[in-house]
Formats: sequence, C-alpha cells, structure tokens
Amino acid sequence: MIRLTALTIAAGICLPPAAALGNPVKSLYTTVDLRTCKRLAAEGPRTAWRCSGLAGMPVYVAKGGPKQFVSAGAEAEKQRAASQTLGAANSIFAPGSRRATIEWRFERRGAKQLPYAMIVRFHTLGGERAGDVLVVLKANARESCHVAHIAALANNDAIARARAIADRQARTFDCRQEPTAESGGSGPM
Repeated sequence: MIRLTALTIAAGICLPPAAALGNPVKSLYTTVDLRTCKRLAAEGPRTAWRCSGLAGMPVYVAKGGPKQFVSAGAEAEKQRAASQTLGAANSIFAPGSRRATIEWRFERRGAKQLPYAMIVRFHTLGGERAGDVLVVLKANARESCHVAHIAALANNDAIARARAIADRQARTFDCRQEPTAESGGSGPM
C-alpha cells in the first residue's frame, strides 16, 4: 500500500495537473517464477510457460536456445512480442536467480486496472561483455510487442526513460514497426 501510494504521489508530481487529477498513470509489479507458472506444450526447440500477470493478463515466457521471449495477453503466444527478443544471448532472470520482476504501466477506470505497457529487464551476454536492457512492451488486451530497448547500464536514467516511452508511445505504437534502441554505446543488445 505504501509503495502504491508513493507511486501515485510521484505520478501526480510528474504529470500535468489535469492528468494527475483525472487519471494518474500508475505502476504495479508482478513476479515471474517459472516454478509457479504453467508449462506449455513444446513448440519445436522452444520451452514456454504461462505465468500470472496484472489484471488477469497472463505473461508468456519462452526460451529458445540462448534467448528468451516475453509477451502478454490471453493469446500472448500469438502476439508479435512472442517472437521478438534481443540480438545477444539473454534472460529475464539475473544470473543465479529464478525470479524476474515485470513493471506494468496501467490506467485505472473505476475498479479496473487497464495495462498498456510492461517494462522487463533482460540480462544480456555477448562475448565477454554483459549488459542489462530494459525492454518496453506494448501490452494491452489486443496486442503485445516491443516498443523500445534501452541499455540500462549505459543510461543513468534508464528506468525514467523506459517509463516515459511507455507512457507516451506504448498505447498508440504500431506493432508492425521495429522497436527503437537507445544503446548508450555500452553492452550488447
């Protein structure tokens, strides 16, 4: 409750007065732990799971070789995000961890939480260089796709950038487009 209150206050400070009073942007967090997710039938060389998400929107996590894929929604495995990942070997799980956190950006309409974006940290490894990339995804009841990739270690304000992109672009992003990349010149993407 304290975290949600702090986020609500922060949203009110960062948004124009009309937006802050009418319908402040909010964040909630869910955890992906594959031990608690439902394992899906194998899809060729991929292993996939359906996990709990925000507001009844399941999260699809798949592993194909050294890369992972994340998507959301009732038919998440059919969305573009289910086939999008980073160029470098990656995982949403930090080395030695079995849990990953997803930040959901959403609007509240009455008692409903309506997600429009997710921010997921991908841990990358390319050669001898490791990096972290924040992936901003459009995530609503109809679509899920990558909107932007932000090199987290190269950008001091990476999470603020990811939230701003989610809030300004995710709702109207055309999933036929390629995601933007902010590399900052460090680490593999």
